[in-house]
Amino acid sequence: MTSIDRILARWREERVPLNPAATIMQLESLERFLGMPLPADLRGFYAAANGMEDYRHDSRMICMWSIERIVRERDIHEGEDEWGPFRDIAFSDVIFYAWHFRFRVRSEGRVSVIAELTHEEFPSLFALFDALISRPDSLGLVGSAKSGH
Repeated sequence: MTSIDRILARWREERVPLNPAATIMQLESLERFLGMPLPADLRGFYAAANGMEDYRHDSRMICMWSIERIVRERDIHEGEDEWGPFRDIAFSDVIFYAWHFRFRVRSEGRVSVIAELTHEEFPSLFALFDALISRPDSLGLVGSAKSGH
């Protein structure tokens, strides 16, 4: 079971309203917006569920956006670091826009994921989902409703 399967199973257990799988046209729209072919992890997630219904969230207050919302919001920050220029594109908000998870797109076609609150960079969406499942507190997320945190 992949981290995508595990996070989707958790969200379904919590009864988070998920959108149906993205269509080929929607996936191509995300590719155009990112300016590159989708990495396997992004394609796998959106092919399984096109994010959550708009403005809905899980027990840790994460709202995973649909492809349409990513494109519609156009929440992009550009910058440069020791590895060169990048574009950070919001794909999820936490605690009603308090902060975001962003795709960090590099000119050579590499995509990683940034957690704005902690500035932690994950090599893939798989790695982010693993962290959401195994160590959510390290990301500054609120406790789950079940745990009472």
